[in-house]
Amino acid sequence: ELFGCTAGLQNAVTAITVVALGTSLPDLFASRVAAMQDEFADASIVNVTGSNSVNVFLGIGLPWFVAALFWKVNGATDDWVSKYP
Repeated sequence: ELFGCTAGLQNAVTAITVVALGTSLPDLFASRVAAMQDEFADASIVNVTGSNSVNVFLGIGLPWFVAALFWKVNGATDDWVSKYP
């Protein structure tokens, strides 16, 4: 919160940035180590493509799945229907 305030960013932007860094930096270091230890760096390429695919598919798919379950169980609320006729 302090960094975002100092940089003039909203709290949501700061939070998303910190989460993105927290999930990407370990992959970066793992890829670096794999590239240094492997002659052809195959493991680092697989690590980058695999981890990014998992991040995208879980980052989009999991919230979408939870929202679909929520809407199936609860349906449209009166507030939602009044906002989006």
